[in-house]
Amino acid sequence: MAAAFHFQVLAFVLLTQTPLISPSPTSPSPPLVLNPGSSLSVENKNDILISPNGLYTAGFYSIGENAYCFSVWFTKPLADGSHTIVWMANRDVPVNGKRSKLSLLKSGNLVLIDADQPLPIWTTTIRDSTESAQLKMNNSGNLYLQNQDNQIIWQSFSSPTDTLLPDQQLTKDTPLVSSRSLTNYSSGFYKLFFDNDNVIRLVYNGPKVAGVYWPSPELRAWESGRSTYGSRRIATLDFSGRFISSDSLFFNTSDAGIQPLRRLTMDVDGNFRAYSLDEIRGVWQVTWQAMSESCRIHGSCGENSTCSNNPTHGRKCSCLPNHKMINHTDCSYGCEPEFKPTLCSNGEDNFLELPHTDFYGYDAKYMPNITLDGCKQQCLNICNCKGFQFKYDKTKAIFLCYAKFKLVNGFSSVNFNGSMYLKLPKTLPLSSFNNNVVQRFSLNCSEKPTIQLPRAYDKNPNEDSIKSLRIFTYVFGALEIICIMYFFYKTRNPYNKSQGSSQGCDLSGQSERKLASWVKEKIIAAGGKNDWIAEVVDPNVNGEYNMRRMEIMIMLALQCSEEDEDARPTMSQVVDLLLHVKEDD
Repeated sequence: MAAAFHFQVLAFVLLTQTPLISPSPTSPSPPLVLNPGSSLSVENKNDILISPNGLYTAGFYSIGENAYCFSVWFTKPLADGSHTIVWMANRDVPVNGKRSKLSLLKSGNLVLIDADQPLPIWTTTIRDSTESAQLKMNNSGNLYLQNQDNQIIWQSFSSPTDTLLPDQQLTKDTPLVSSRSLTNYSSGFYKLFFDNDNVIRLVYNGPKVAGVYWPSPELRAWESGRSTYGSRRIATLDFSGRFISSDSLFFNTSDAGIQPLRRLTMDVDGNFRAYSLDEIRGVWQVTWQAMSESCRIHGSCGENSTCSNNPTHGRKCSCLPNHKMINHTDCSYGCEPEFKPTLCSNGEDNFLELPHTDFYGYDAKYMPNITLDGCKQQCLNICNCKGFQFKYDKTKAIFLCYAKFKLVNGFSSVNFNGSMYLKLPKTLPLSSFNNNVVQRFSLNCSEKPTIQLPRAYDKNPNEDSIKSLRIFTYVFGALEIICIMYFFYKTRNPYNKSQGSSQGCDLSGQSERKLASWVKEKIIAAGGKNDWIAEVVDPNVNGEYNMRRMEIMIMLALQCSEEDEDARPTMSQVVDLLLHVKEDD
């Protein structure tokens, strides 16, 4: 149906249009080209360029009410009817939906004119005049200007926005910059780029703070498997899903070799991902991602807030105790204190412990081999200290203290072995919420000797019936867990639209993936390790479960939630597997 539609559009343009847009005489199945002195109008939906294979379309794309950007997108729409944009000329300055046009001047330059502006909104900068230049698009999605000698004098691949296509090079001069949000295509705060040390990095460059977060800033380049000697600074993804970079970064997508439509995108949530198109379902599937722990991405939750991963709702931002959100529609604004901070405490401050919580960077002072009381006193002595992070270093066998003058890049995870101590005025009463936080992670260890309780029944060497009952109970409970997860799969979306609340806001709306897809992405990102289990299981469990058993439960739940009924296991297969697990235990 889509192919027939594009053929009709192509035939209509070829038969009815003037030389405004003309076919190339050298191609047997020609794409449309733009000749010198011609224009593409925002008001004419047929003013588009199509790649020879029909996969890509270039033209004016509506990004809002009376707002258009000249863009390149995948021709075939997704299941929801939208198109995936891979390049934009004027992402930060949309043009009017009336009388705006893209023109190819006789000098060989492209200019984008807004009806309301006297000067061009966007233009190429070709120095040498080329009267016979033509604008074309190839099968790779590259929009380019070609002169009479068949030389490319300008191309969209040399000025990417947030996406790399197969065989498109990432260089030191072509960083990828995320969009501001899923509905705001203007330049965002996240960037993928080659740093001065020749290493590909991800950086958050916000309005108030900035910082590199991938590779981990806690590691040297070589400790992350990178090389600083690749001075060429070139990286590319091929059509089979293989990514190679001059800094020794290398990976294969999870579906390498299948050769579907692919793209690499600097996403709005700060993660760099590889996608493959499931053409049957009309959705993009994540086949690789840079960050397996989304809360390690800087800037997503703003100052004075922490990021946590919720198994059912995805990433969530929460204000620190006695703080409130600044903007309930945008978590990146962070939170502000509900009390008046004091510059110097003079002994009038207390510390509230936030277990398994850290704020990366912005250290006022680093103090190794120090006691907790000593760390508290040091923070009290520093006027701009807002708290400190305290943890035990197993390799050095000492405690480390980091006094903080700014609380940004916060995250909470049961996998983090350390605590954040928030400095609060003594006069400030702890709210019930704060007490719950402390009580949730506190332990009350009694020194009373343990007493062996009497058995409720006498041990019997012939307890087959009891053993069978225990196995039945185990299997029934496991099936109940699977049914619950299946219910969540059918009724819950881990990426609901962002909502503000008094305690935090959801960031999950930044990707329209369901629970099962979210779990599969975690498994792929873990690269064969079982680290993903801790991210999927409810953090409140505090790791009190059998790792192998939980892994099997989750994998069973994923199989039971397959859309293809034939791919789901039968009830007898499920019971047999669970019985084997019980026997192994």
